[in-house]
Amino acid sequence: MTFTACWTSYMCRLQMPILAVPMIRERPVNHTNGVCVFDEPAESTRQRRSIVLDALDPAGYLESYILERIELKQAESHWRQRRAAEVVTRSPDAPIELFSGLPFDWSPEVRGQLIAAYSYGNVPGNFIGGYLALRYGPRKAVLWTSLLAAGISLLSPIFAQIHWGALLSSRIIIGVTGGVIFPAGHTMVAKWAPPNEKSRFVWSMLGGTFGTIFTYPMVAAIAETVNWESAWYIPSLLMFVWIIVWALIAYDSPMEHPGITLEEREYILSSQAGTVRPEKPTWKQTPIKKILTSVPFISLVICHFGNLFLLFFYQNSLMLYLTKALGFQLTKGGAAAGAPWAGRMLFGFFFSWIGDTVKRKNLMHVTILRKVATIFSHLLPGIFLILVGYVGCDIVLANVCLVLALGFNGAAIISNLSNNQDLAPNFAGFLYGIMNTVGCISGIIIPPMVEEIAGKYGNPIDRWQTVFWIGAAVCIASMVIFLFGGSGQIQSWNEIQPEQSNDQELNRTK
Repeated sequence: MTFTACWTSYMCRLQMPILAVPMIRERPVNHTNGVCVFDEPAESTRQRRSIVLDALDPAGYLESYILERIELKQAESHWRQRRAAEVVTRSPDAPIELFSGLPFDWSPEVRGQLIAAYSYGNVPGNFIGGYLALRYGPRKAVLWTSLLAAGISLLSPIFAQIHWGALLSSRIIIGVTGGVIFPAGHTMVAKWAPPNEKSRFVWSMLGGTFGTIFTYPMVAAIAETVNWESAWYIPSLLMFVWIIVWALIAYDSPMEHPGITLEEREYILSSQAGTVRPEKPTWKQTPIKKILTSVPFISLVICHFGNLFLLFFYQNSLMLYLTKALGFQLTKGGAAAGAPWAGRMLFGFFFSWIGDTVKRKNLMHVTILRKVATIFSHLLPGIFLILVGYVGCDIVLANVCLVLALGFNGAAIISNLSNNQDLAPNFAGFLYGIMNTVGCISGIIIPPMVEEIAGKYGNPIDRWQTVFWIGAAVCIASMVIFLFGGSGQIQSWNEIQPEQSNDQELNRTK
């Protein structure tokens, strides 16, 4: 259920970036085609004929080829501009209606803000999610925030017709609700997972990665075959069905589940004895000061920031590099587009199995395990990120680097994504809320950084290489800090202290 919670959360998260294309009219612009030249199938036949006819005149063939390319690009640009001008858009004064299918005449700046709005809400949402999971339990936190997200997503086409500002506000709220999911999931894992199986339980957090693979083709297909409004409605209605299932079968802990067998409950509770308390800690029992001044936790937060910096970089900027700087026409279809993320899921399950095996057989100390894992989750992806900037027009090699980079990042399951469970399983969700609050700031930093370094100069490759080096440096530097300050030991502040009554507090003061 934690896996599906992350999955449905990402479905709400990705609707706007996908539907921003059919929802907003494409304005006449000069399209950048990049430094790489890829022939269309129709052209290749004509060019093969030209090669035969001009074999005796290579210089003449080259001149003819260049002129043909220029004419083709000019014709394509003219066709795009004419098509964009012919598109009928929705009038701002038009009454609200369902299933009109008409796009809006919004500027690229508005589109960018609509896409970024989720991150504006997601940053504080993670901290709020940590508190809600701590205070009310993950089941209720996920239930009520998912209901809110599904309801707002269902009404998004109406918000868009009212004003783009209403849609932007709704996306911020959905971002806040999305921030609740992962802290709640970590709280649930802490309650349900035996210590030697915890890595595989944490793997359920990669339900969001599966959501990426699943959502892109589903939402895009609905928008293309029906209309963009239905691509808001149908996933939202499916999410309501999932919420009913969650309400019926998800429980915060083995102690609260009415259908668990006695044998299974005793197995889980006995394996967690001495580390996980069954009761929910209150806000007063949460050692905020000790958490924020803990060197192992601060090192973990920095390590997690580097990991999310890498992921947001791939999500938000890499496709821009391949299409604008190089001119790749990327493989169409959801399966091919999701290959790197599928690699992350598969590698993640493999690494989680390794992590649990190492812990069960005591092959190495947990602290060493977490630090060794960062070599795969941070160092190797950083290296592959740099290589992408130097593979040039070899799209096969570029995709191999992408799959390997995100694949090896699946080792984050046994490095930064599990370390909060090591430090304080009683406060695992709250710790993850703080980690993700800081980490998701990278989603706000990266887009303007990329535009400042490369975008405003026309996306030349040499400037993109600088961007890749910065992304890799952040990821690898965060790993180095964790190597020095990280720990896999349970911290002393994990123990839940009993609350003092007013009389006890008064006597202690005297």
